[in-house]
This record gives sequence, structure tokens and C-alpha cells, in this order.
Amino acid sequence: MSLCNYLGQSVQPYFPSQIVFSPDDGTTTIAIDEINQRAYLTFPVNSMMKVSAYVWQHFPYAVPDSPQSKHYVYLATTSLINFCSYETYWKYGAYRLNQFPLHWGNNSLYKIRNDVNFNYEMIHSNNSSKDEDYWYSNETCSTNTRDKYPCQEIYFKKNTDIPLRLAEVRRTPFSSNRVITNFTIISIGKPDDKYFDSISPDWYVNCRDADLGVLYNLTLIRLNVGESAKVQVWLSAPPHEINGNDTVNIQWRTSQCTNCFTWTPKQLSFNSKNFQERQTLTITRLHMSEQSIFIPILEGGGFAFIEAATYSLSIR
Repeated sequence: MSLCNYLGQSVQPYFPSQIVFSPDDGTTTIAIDEINQRAYLTFPVNSMMKVSAYVWQHFPYAVPDSPQSKHYVYLATTSLINFCSYETYWKYGAYRLNQFPLHWGNNSLYKIRNDVNFNYEMIHSNNSSKDEDYWYSNETCSTNTRDKYPCQEIYFKKNTDIPLRLAEVRRTPFSSNRVITNFTIISIGKPDDKYFDSISPDWYVNCRDADLGVLYNLTLIRLNVGESAKVQVWLSAPPHEINGNDTVNIQWRTSQCTNCFTWTPKQLSFNSKNFQERQTLTITRLHMSEQSIFIPILEGGGFAFIEAATYSLSIR
């Protein structure tokens, strides 16, 4: 293992920019490559299933000139059930899937950075042990038990850049606890390509795009017999272009009572140019019924893997 000894030269400690490690005794494996702007992690769900996630500035096999070819992409795969989904870090991103550090960002300013985000000035202790270099923040934080600790502490193997453990006081709206993370270092330096080679060349067409969705100005409608409601409909992100066609067509079906409503138009169409233009769907009640659900039927534009029921209208 080739290591760069910079602790004595740096004002602040720095988690290695290229590293493979585990923060939980080998259960989770994380590979970070700041230089090549890519990262990977994997962890088991159970004895038969695991989740793997990737984020990359220039994601492999992205369609040329697509948003995914121009922005950072996050892809998550789940083994056994062969499910995968992705999102793009850009102005239309949904930002629902991320497994990586939050300080890397969640929009068009996303960048793969250091794994540890030092929020305070860090001080190199003169009382470090003979085997460790110890750094601590210049501010203290209180826990639920009213104990005070440096807000952040990090330990390195003596005179190396090998991180050993991190201690932080982590706050939520309801608690404040000191959390210690022990690092198992697998390698320092450029991560082995084996961590990234498992990306499927067909991810763009076979995985669900979490950015795609249907939006309404109303989601719950109350109608008496003979009454109508006008619902504005638009998309959260532009549809994909598939075989030269970037149009998604939306029709609807109803649950519970199939003849209780009529609606116009029967189909709305969106493409990459008009996806944010609100179109009007007019729904009229013909008969009384229990609560009914309007479920969209989505065709084209990469919407095949979207869970249509997620974008339903409820009518009472």
C-alpha cells in the first residue's frame, strides 16, 4: 500500500481522496474516487439480497446528448429481484435515492468530495498517542446526557493518511448523540475498477428514472353528481427520447366505479419541449360512488417503469 504522508504538512486533516473502506466492520463497502469523480457502495439487505449504488460524473453507457450524459447520475441496483432505478443531479432532479454523503450536493452543483465533511476548524492534538494522530474541532457540542465533546474528532494511524475512526456529535430535531465510526481500510489510492464494472450497459432503458413523474395542482377532488373539476397536469422532468420519439401519452382508468365519471380529453401528450406546460383535464361525476381513484396509463418517454399508481387522483 503506497501512502502519502501529508498530515504534518496540512493545516487540516483530510480523508483520503481515493479510498475503499468499510464503516461498519465489513458489512458495507464504500469506494470513493474524487480524482475521477466516481463512487460506489454496497450492503446486504439479507443473506440473499444486496443493494449496490453508483454515482459518477460521466456515467458509463449514457445516451449521447441526454441529460444523463451531461450531469452526475446516481444508480441503485437490488440483486435477486433485479430492480434498478436512477436519478440525475440537475435542475429537474427528484433527489429521492441518494445513499452517499449529503454534503456532496443534490442538484446541478453536485460533486464527489471528501467522505468526511469537517464543519469546524480542526486542531492537531499535541497529546496524540504514539500510534495515532488525533484531531479535534475547536468547538464543543452537547449530547442528550449534557456531556460535552469536541463536535468532531478524527484519528489517523501515526504519520500516515490512514483514517482509523471518526467521532461526531450528530444532531436531529429530537436528539443529540455522539457517534463513533470505526474504519476498516481496504485500500488507499485509485479504487479497483472491479467495483464499477458491474454497471449494466442497458441501465438507461432497463432502470426506472426516479426524476420522471406526473404532477397535478389537485390530488384530492370532491364532486357531487353533475359537477365537474378542472385539473392541471404537467410533468416533473422531460421525457426520454426513445427511437427518435420523446413523447409520453397519458390516459386514465378508474378504480371502484368504472362508469361514474367522464373526462376530457381522453389523452394528454407531453414531450421534452412542453413537459412543464400545464394541460387541463376536466372530470365530471355521473353517478355517486365510494372514493374512486384515477390512475394514469403512461406510454412512451421512458415512463414504462414508473409506478403509475403513485401519480393517481383521488375523487370523493
